[in-house]
Amino acid sequence: MIHKLSRVSLISAAVFFTAFLIVISPVGPVAANAPGTSGVTGGAADPYYVFRGSGRAHGVGLCMDGVLYRAQSGQSYRDIINHYYTGITFGSVDENQPIRVKCRDGQVRTYTLHNYLYHLQEEPESYPSEGLKVLYVAARTYVLSCIARGKHAKDGYDICSSGNCCQAFDENKNLSQYPNNCRAVDATAGEVILYNGSVITAAYCGSCGGHSENNEDVWGGKAIPYLRGKPDTFCQQSSRFAWEVMFRKSEVEARLNSRADTAIGQLYVMDLSNRTPGGRVRTARLVGSSGTKTVSGGVISSLFGLQSNLFDMLRANFDEYLLVLNPNPEPALLTFTFMRPDGQVVDVAEQVGANSRYTMKVNDYMQFQEVSTRIVADRPVIAERAMYFNFRSRFIGGNASTGTVSPSPSWFFAEGYTGGEFETYVLVQNPQAVPVELKYTFMKPDGENIVQTLQAPAQSRVTLQLDSVPGLEDTDVSTLVECAGGDGIIAERSMYFDYSGRSGGHNAPGVNAASETWYLAEGYTGGEFDTYVLLQNPGDKEARIEATFMSDGGKNTVKEYTLDPHSRYTIEVDKVKGLENASFSTALESLNGVEFVAERAMYFRYGAGDIDDGHSSVAATSTQEKWYFAEGYTGDSFDTWILLQNPEEKTARVKATFNTPGGDAVVREFEIEGKTRKSLLVDHIEGLASTEVATTIESTNGVGLIAERAMYFLYTDGYRVFDGGHDTIGVNAPSSTWYFAEGYTGF
Repeated sequence: MIHKLSRVSLISAAVFFTAFLIVISPVGPVAANAPGTSGVTGGAADPYYVFRGSGRAHGVGLCMDGVLYRAQSGQSYRDIINHYYTGITFGSVDENQPIRVKCRDGQVRTYTLHNYLYHLQEEPESYPSEGLKVLYVAARTYVLSCIARGKHAKDGYDICSSGNCCQAFDENKNLSQYPNNCRAVDATAGEVILYNGSVITAAYCGSCGGHSENNEDVWGGKAIPYLRGKPDTFCQQSSRFAWEVMFRKSEVEARLNSRADTAIGQLYVMDLSNRTPGGRVRTARLVGSSGTKTVSGGVISSLFGLQSNLFDMLRANFDEYLLVLNPNPEPALLTFTFMRPDGQVVDVAEQVGANSRYTMKVNDYMQFQEVSTRIVADRPVIAERAMYFNFRSRFIGGNASTGTVSPSPSWFFAEGYTGGEFETYVLVQNPQAVPVELKYTFMKPDGENIVQTLQAPAQSRVTLQLDSVPGLEDTDVSTLVECAGGDGIIAERSMYFDYSGRSGGHNAPGVNAASETWYLAEGYTGGEFDTYVLLQNPGDKEARIEATFMSDGGKNTVKEYTLDPHSRYTIEVDKVKGLENASFSTALESLNGVEFVAERAMYFRYGAGDIDDGHSSVAATSTQEKWYFAEGYTGDSFDTWILLQNPEEKTARVKATFNTPGGDAVVREFEIEGKTRKSLLVDHIEGLASTEVATTIESTNGVGLIAERAMYFLYTDGYRVFDGGHDTIGVNAPSSTWYFAEGYTGF
């Protein structure tokens, strides 16, 4: 999730222009046949990078597009000049003085200053008269400043005919076709702009892009008092105000690698956050497979032929975070290994303080990538992953998941649906140094099974969209993923949906084996919350299941269900009599010894109804005396809940420890009666009102518990707001290794 540093900056950000980031992939979890992999943003193999910007040229001094629209609005030429140049006055010079001009044909010719101005080609004849007066007062001043500075003295002339170097000039200009320009020259004859009695360097550009610049921020050197940057809303009326260019990823890398100062191999991150006060890119930090380089924004602009340094790139629609709780009294050193679909790996090392919580925004290290992650620590820690997204402008929300501590040859998923406005993806991480073959077995409610196989390259991530598998176009589905040989794989499932107007997405890791018993701490059917319990029977025999729903008040509702072999079954809890408006936990038990798999999915409108999404969680096979959660946030519009289930007869005495990034801890103790559930709103606990927080739940009298954490949020990055919620089961112990199959930082 977005955390303290980012949250503070996004709430206070007052950036005058719209920022964007690169498009590197058109969908969230990308599959070879996923929707959107062809089109304007290209396919996953060689996608487009899209640069968007505004303005033309350097942005210092006059903005000629701004001058145009100011003149059209009725402003006088002197008022316009006074807006763009700070603290100036006006003076007069002799226009009959000779000017040596290097013409377009390369010859040096002498003109009077007045005649020289007649031959300028800076603005069209249709330009309003007050705007043309601005141009010629500035141009006249600029010529004299060039002479005073000796800009071309060593070359044997005073000024050249290039608009890129001096001013656009045409010795062959037919003056009879430019009566308005000539009248403006005459109307302002001899008029110049002064600062402290001397002519100024009357810089001007085609368009400032909405904000002009301080001279030192563009050209370096000392600050010039009259060349101060300031907002300019008038140029935004121009059709050429904004621009966009696109390059394939391969071309971006080829251009960067064509010169020593930008060569970084495969591009991971292009960080454009270092900006001038006017919003232009001051420096760009390039991170790639061969190292990190920092260059000026002008270098990037030149390499890609951008019209100005006032640019950014299309903003990623997925933000991914890795959350780590270090419960040890000493710091922990972590190595994050990111694995891509092509088998490329990237390692990042970070240190986490003692008894504290750490947040990594994956976008800052692997920009616009599909990634699986392995975390290896020098002492045991707890790790989770959270993602916030706007998937194709249809599915807006977030999901979260605890990590997995070891690979396995088999992974089960009870949940999955491809009908209506639902899309289901299975994500597989192969952390092994050799490729493996994956076997997917899909189990439908009627007992039909569909099998598909795929190859997973060594140290890679593989994505399969279930909606694209023949026979799974419109169905409930449970999944078994298997691999042969080696240490096994990691597997997760992500779903994106529009459920009766509640759009979003949820995610859950798989489980390694079926069990006769499962527990789910969370559940709610009140208001606009709908809760489903999903069951998978991967075995050859019918399973008879007893479901016990335990409410906050201790009332239990018991139901029985029958699962056919190799099938999937759905319990719609809202339709269970007595549970139409209830908070509850669930215990599931096989009555005939047949093992099964269980998950829970919930779809909701939360609070005042402005937060809608869904979340899911795998069930736990047994109660435990200790549970850990690395993620949690109570600031801004985030609510964090801890949901606790006591399925035993005896009352549980509970100690809850909340750790913050600074290493501080808040402790609360309470009791949970037998066969009941309890909810804690962390935001309301004294000392935790606005903070990142990791949580440890511990039974102090030996009574086993089940614990989950649910979060509801309005997540913002300063430009957009994603509303939603996510949930995950806790983990029982720290580990030195954690795996995450899912991860995405793209479009």
